Amino acid sequence: MKLYRICPEQYLKNYTGLGASFKNGARWNNKGIPVLYFALSPSVAMLEMANYLPSPRFVPKSYCLGEYNLPNHLFDNLITTLDENLNDSSNKTLPTDWAQYPYPYSTQKIGTNWLEGNTNTALIVPSSATPIGLESIVVINPRHHGIKALSLIKSYQELFNKRAFSGLV
Repeated sequence: MKLYRICPEQYLKNYTGLGASFKNGARWNNKGIPVLYFALSPSVAMLEMANYLPSPRFVPKSYCLGEYNLPNHLFDNLITTLDENLNDSSNKTLPTDWAQYPYPYSTQKIGTNWLEGNTNTALIVPSSATPIGLESIVVINPRHHGIKALSLIKSYQELFNKRAFSGLV
């Protein structure tokens, strides 16, 4: 399975989970809980980053797009998926406030419980950067032994095509 994340180049191979989400908390983890966030596509990684920057012109020059691999043969043992059928009223797994900003306690509780349970390496959850969670991101548990299978394949310096956002002054 290929995964993607955008971060400063120096942290591309850092899988400790002790970055900004650890220090401040995030949508799927409480403050002080090690975690890594990835996307299932480069475009979703860019959309997730766009939640924190008013313009792509403010992306720091040190940021790169990392392309990672979590081997497919480990998929069944290492990844769980949060029920993301948002149109199903019987859905009891995903709270109704899951996409709110700032992120709600309900999702932090779900993610923190999952991370502390340490049963899997990855949890697939809906991306709040896309309408009604049409795309997914992956929460990685850096304390699970499966983290050893995660590897950086390649990194890309250029995040956007030069034509993208050309109308911005």
